[in-house]
Amino acid sequence: MVQHARRHDLSNLRLGRPPEPCGEPPLRFENRLEEELALALSVGLDTAVKALRAHQLAVDVASHNIANAQSPGFSRQRVLLRPIGLDGSDHFSRDALLGRSGFGVDASDVNRVRDVFLDFQLRTNLGARDQNKALSRSLSQAELVFNDPTDNGLGALMGKFWAAWHDVVNSPESPAARTTLVHSTSTMATRIQRAHGDLIAQRADLNRSLGMTADRINAAASEIASLNFQIKQVELNGDMANDLRDRRDLLLDQLSGIGDISYSEQPDSSIVVYLGSHELVFANTAREVKSVADLANPGMDKLIFTMDDQDVVTNSGELRGILDARDTAIPGLVAKLDALAAGLITGVNAIHAAGFGLDNSTGLAFFTGTGASDIALNPVLSTNPHQIAASSALSAPGDGSNALAIANLQLATTMAAGTLTFDEYYGNIVSVLGADVVRADGLAESADLMSSHLDQLRQSVSGVNIDEEMTNLNASQHAYEAAARVITTIDEMLETLINRTGIAGR
Repeated sequence: MVQHARRHDLSNLRLGRPPEPCGEPPLRFENRLEEELALALSVGLDTAVKALRAHQLAVDVASHNIANAQSPGFSRQRVLLRPIGLDGSDHFSRDALLGRSGFGVDASDVNRVRDVFLDFQLRTNLGARDQNKALSRSLSQAELVFNDPTDNGLGALMGKFWAAWHDVVNSPESPAARTTLVHSTSTMATRIQRAHGDLIAQRADLNRSLGMTADRINAAASEIASLNFQIKQVELNGDMANDLRDRRDLLLDQLSGIGDISYSEQPDSSIVVYLGSHELVFANTAREVKSVADLANPGMDKLIFTMDDQDVVTNSGELRGILDARDTAIPGLVAKLDALAAGLITGVNAIHAAGFGLDNSTGLAFFTGTGASDIALNPVLSTNPHQIAASSALSAPGDGSNALAIANLQLATTMAAGTLTFDEYYGNIVSVLGADVVRADGLAESADLMSSHLDQLRQSVSGVNIDEEMTNLNASQHAYEAAARVITTIDEMLETLINRTGIAGR
């Protein structure tokens, strides 16, 4: 029974604990020196056990880093090793410490490696990048409406329209020339209507995208609110919510590309997120946004916060680019196209109504409609080309002077307050639009390059380097093996002290 008690007390010493009562005589040392030596060895054993735990944790962290090397938004983690020194509160005699300077290593903290300043810079730049990308996409799509280099492009069709009038000037009585004019006019008018329709459809698509943008904002905000709660609970228990924080940061990256966001971390580890100047996330509550009809912008929608019906206002991000395209760029192009169509309708109709057809008909409008949406050849002339008023005089079928007056409109500066011809005005639409596309592309490309550069910098700080992790893994493995060897050595020393010095258990 005495031997059993000695084994029990020896086990406690090996675990760095003092002997405990076990119903048998406790392990007693021959003298005070033996007891102090045994206590010192137990402290050394505890130090080695702490080293085992610390380096086991380091191996686990390296393994976690390697496993998530390709996970989007993952920040590499590192174990903070801190030496445990004497603090004056340790209940050991000076002799028992044997000159010891500390009690091993503490590895209680596992931090993620993150540069918050780089995060801020990158998110600011993502807003500018996605704003210009959204605008660039819309302008490039609109450019296809105007800048069509084929024979079916509006510029080419306008040229054919004027050429057909010159053919009528040269052959006022020719049915073929009049039929060609009817065909050229109908084709040009249809192309103008289609261009107008394409722009209106594009604007409607941009408007519909607001609803999808609202869904994306709500999904991200809701998840951030949920993560706020989870992070708070985890860290209240003294643990590190590193992976949850990574996910939250990834969502902030996504939101910054959508709109003008700002955020701040609170003492309880949650973050408050603002969209524009309005609170989007607070603690574990997300404020939803939705798309509603904008009474100040007929036919269009706007985003509002459902809680108080306040408008969502943003100065950057994809949402800003969509709104700029929908409310400024596209309406501007529609207005220019309308002005071109209205100028043709007004100018040609005024001259045509004063002329005479082959049957002496007069007072007919050449075009119907008022703008780009409804410009069309007068259906009377479509079925009766002989009524096209090519003559300026009654009963003068061979006279093409009225047709010449209309043909000369091609060179008249009737557009842009009398400064441009029809062709110049259309060319100006195309060139200005092209310049806007180049500018938006340039801004988007510049912001994209900056975003890539900042992301590379962030990856150099937070990203996982497999070679580095393998080096850390090997170092932790060797340290673990060394700590295990220390434990074996101390165990042997305890055996020697207890079994081979003096007489214990008397």
